[in-house]
Parts: sequence; C-alpha cells; structure tokens
Amino acid sequence: MKRRLMTFAGALALLAVLGKFYAKPLMAQARAALVEDVDNPGRNPFQVTVPININNFNYTPVSIPAGKRLVVDYITMSGATQTTGADVQPIIIFSSSVAGSSNCLYYVAPEQSGTVPGQYYHTEKAAIYADQLSVSPAFAGFTPSFMAFNVVISGHLISLP
Repeated sequence: MKRRLMTFAGALALLAVLGKFYAKPLMAQARAALVEDVDNPGRNPFQVTVPININNFNYTPVSIPAGKRLVVDYITMSGATQTTGADVQPIIIFSSSVAGSSNCLYYVAPEQSGTVPGQYYHTEKAAIYADQLSVSPAFAGFTPSFMAFNVVISGHLISLP
C-alpha cells in the first residue's frame, strides 16, 4: 500500500513540474482564442457611391479588388422619381455573387418623404457578401418619367480563403 501511495505521489509531483513549464503557453493560447477581433472591419474599410438613373436601367458593377470579398455592412440611398401615372415605387436591386455561385438579388424599396413628394430616402444595416456586386434601378407601379438615385455602400474587405 505504501508503495502505491509513493507512486501516486511521484506521479502528482511529475504533473506539477510539467504543469509549471506548459501551463503558461497553454493559458496564453486559451486567452487568445477568447479575444474578439472587433476592429478588423476598420482595417480594410470599403465605401462607394453608385449613381443610378432612368437612363442606365441596367446593372452598374461595383469594383471589388482582386482576391478580396466585400462584406456590405450598411447601405443608404437618396433620390427622386416622378411619373405621369398615379403612383411609382422606386426599387434598388443589389445583385451579389459569392464563390462563383449564381447571383442573389436583394430588393430595397426606399420610402417617400412625407413632406416632399417624389423624394425618397432609405438607410439600413445589411449583411451582403460579394465577390461580385452590381446595383440596378427598378420600379413598381407606373413607369417613371424621371428617376435618379445615389446609392452608398459601406462595408469592409476580407481576403479570400
């Protein structure tokens, strides 16, 4: 019995010695894994204003640097539209593709100003991922006789895996 206790005590002493040399690096790795990288979006910021109007009713590409993926964090738009009909609802379409997949379309309909008819505004947080991104005008209701918008895209770039 005494021999077993001595073996157990020796094993505990060995673990204590090993722990002294290996605990600090292991604890440092554990702490590093718990740290959140909150300033990463600010290291590679991305901003662009895309003007769209009734004369370019097609997709306007957004230039994304090669080897990077755009993460859209925020979009805002302002503009005006008119129609000779009763009503028109302008729509802004974001067409996004990731890793060669087919395009996904995000439709955003800005709200008309309550004080100035024909003026439209919209802001929102977003989570759109894009290796390729294009922006296009669209509408619902009567065909607009005039339509012009500035679409601001704000986000950050990440390196492709």
